[in-house]
Amino acid sequence: MRPRPLFIENPEHDRYVSLVPDGDIEEILSKQRTKTLTILGSVSEELARKTYAPGKWSLKEVIGHMTDSERVMSYRMLAIARNESAPLPAMDQDQYVSAANFNKLSWEQLLADLDTVRSNTISLISTIDEAAWVRNGTVMNSQVSLGTIAYGIAGHELHHMKVISDKYL
Repeated sequence: MRPRPLFIENPEHDRYVSLVPDGDIEEILSKQRTKTLTILGSVSEELARKTYAPGKWSLKEVIGHMTDSERVMSYRMLAIARNESAPLPAMDQDQYVSAANFNKLSWEQLLADLDTVRSNTISLISTIDEAAWVRNGTVMNSQVSLGTIAYGIAGHELHHMKVISDKYL
């Protein structure tokens, strides 16, 4: 079992990590994957294109954002696990969403992509040894542990699934 981070180095990370229940992160991510895909699988293409207010992302854009964010966070885990010493870059979420044109993709394709990325994240975590699990790297000019990023992935999804539940469904 991968230990939950005891100290969160950055309040930005803590807002997501604090949402995650105690438990094995691989199991949490796996169960989350099943639950999220089940909920989103019943969404129509029409609903997926809608926003809940002017200027807000469509549901397709939210899912695309979740997928892109997990890709970036998984890369950060990989870099830290492999002893990367260079600071890892930030991600401008609005720029990523704008450049991706998620609304042109099918809902089915977006969900398949989300599923694939989560599968890859779980696979990566399963290969990380205990020494690397507690290793720190520099992300957005602050120190962060690999474990914090892993729990942050789960928390980021919990955050967005609550928004989806409250605002879109």
